Amino acid sequence: MPFDPLAVENIGVTLAVELLEQPLSPLPPENIFPGAGVYAIYYVGDHPAYAPLVTLDTNGQCRYPVYIGKAVRENAKQGFTLSPTKKASLFGRLKNHAKSIQAAVDAGIDTHIRLSDFRCRYLVLNDAYITLAESVLITTFRPAWNGMGLGSNGVGTPRMAGKASLWDSLHPGRSGRPIGDSARYAEAASKIKDSIDMLGIPPSDPRTAKMLEKIMRFV
Repeated sequence: MPFDPLAVENIGVTLAVELLEQPLSPLPPENIFPGAGVYAIYYVGDHPAYAPLVTLDTNGQCRYPVYIGKAVRENAKQGFTLSPTKKASLFGRLKNHAKSIQAAVDAGIDTHIRLSDFRCRYLVLNDAYITLAESVLITTFRPAWNGMGLGSNGVGTPRMAGKASLWDSLHPGRSGRPIGDSARYAEAASKIKDSIDMLGIPPSDPRTAKMLEKIMRFV
């Protein structure tokens, strides 16, 4: 088969590698910037739940993110545009995550978590590529925090039914968020362990496996 640079998986690899080649920044970045796009958050601290992940990231290289996310421009659902947003959508998303972590720090319940132990990489993108880039990165790294409720905007909705998110069960302190019991804490810790364990298991689909192999060369 001839190489097709415009195949979805090849575009996905290009986007993922471009993010991985971005310099590390503190969380949140020191300077505000405009634009939407994708980002990765990394952990370099001593929390026991993340010890296997930190071990993989030898010498603080920040190769394996704990969270992958995206920020789209305002009114993105109203249609595609070639004009980049002038609002700081991506920066705002990173800042909100930093506030969530800092709230857990200030609560003083989980004494292992510190905002200074987090780093991030981010990539400003056109709308057309944001979701693809996020999807490829999540498939590659299976980040522990994705699906744990860090990025949720509220609680008490029918979906949440007042139940503490896994993230808030492990790192309680966000205002208005329920705090999980010991069983919910154990579930959160197990989710993190399973996510880290999955890093060494290649996907069964051969096209996806080949895509991930290309990306991991840059990790």
